[in-house]
Amino acid sequence: MKIITNAKSLMTLFKDYRTMTHEDLEDFYQSKCDYYQDYVGISLIAGSVCSLLYIISDYFLNGSFIPTLIPRFSIIFFIILFLVVTNNTKERTTTVLIDYILGHAVVIATIWSIYHLDIKVHASEGFIIMNLIFMTLGFVSRPREIAFSSVAFILEILISNTFNHYENLDIIISLQIPCAIAVFFSHCLLTLVYLDHYRVQQKLELAMVTDPLTQVYNRHLLEKIVTKNALIDAKEPVTIAMLDIDFFKQVNDEHGHYTGDLTLLYMGQMLSKQTHEDDYVIRFGGEEFIIILKDCDVNNACARMEQFRRDIEVSKDTPVPFTISVGISKYTGDFAKTIQNVDHALYKAKNSGRNCVVVV
Repeated sequence: MKIITNAKSLMTLFKDYRTMTHEDLEDFYQSKCDYYQDYVGISLIAGSVCSLLYIISDYFLNGSFIPTLIPRFSIIFFIILFLVVTNNTKERTTTVLIDYILGHAVVIATIWSIYHLDIKVHASEGFIIMNLIFMTLGFVSRPREIAFSSVAFILEILISNTFNHYENLDIIISLQIPCAIAVFFSHCLLTLVYLDHYRVQQKLELAMVTDPLTQVYNRHLLEKIVTKNALIDAKEPVTIAMLDIDFFKQVNDEHGHYTGDLTLLYMGQMLSKQTHEDDYVIRFGGEEFIIILKDCDVNNACARMEQFRRDIEVSKDTPVPFTISVGISKYTGDFAKTIQNVDHALYKAKNSGRNCVVVV
């Protein structure tokens, strides 16, 4: 049955969710917030503006607009605050906080308005409708944030009862609790469904920056690093190396392109094994690779690349025997200039007889 298949899929996603690290969860929820915030923001503003129309029902209950005019229109201040904050931040915690402030501001404005109504028996209908707001807020929230908000909503009702004296408080609470539970579980399921989307998105993003032959990064990642100045704020030393397989054209001509491809794959695997997790190994083009060595000064980089060169030279498991030339330069803060320096160092290595490491 389809429902059983869906349940198994959700259980698999739940196990995946449970194994995520703190950093993974932060990135996941930031992605979820980025994905849904436009919808949530527009819905919140539309709902807040529509809440002003309750002044019409206030008129039917009171026979006048005046008593609830200020409470109803107080929401405009929070709409303006919401627009200012969301226009100046993309950080999830701040975004979710201002979302909930606006959502609960609608609740407070409603409670304030009820205080000025002669007939309060319809408060239960108003509070039930408020769950639509919290249903919307859940799209950008973590389950615990949804639960906390639901508890806060019930407390707001109980506290306001001390001065509003709801005639049917027991009905209001008995209706609100199942609504809160439904909102909570609905968004727990939505979180797992979004996790599936998140994993697919991760795979697509990785495929876009991965070279299909060597399985290291490709130039698309390099372009991202340059565009976002990803290394500009690095506090630790960064060194860049450019590596070239010596006489690679000869490998292709004498042994065939299939062997040439195996040689490139071997290079990618060896570089991935012998570099650190924070380093970047990028196929720059053809038989050239760029290695961005983080938290690594020039001397250390030179020693590491020299050892790597020797390992390649004496290796017995290469598709064919080959050697490499390496150029190295310290990252200067100007990526384009550093690449020029590294390219110049590699050029000197080739002109110095190849199979060597040169630092510029």
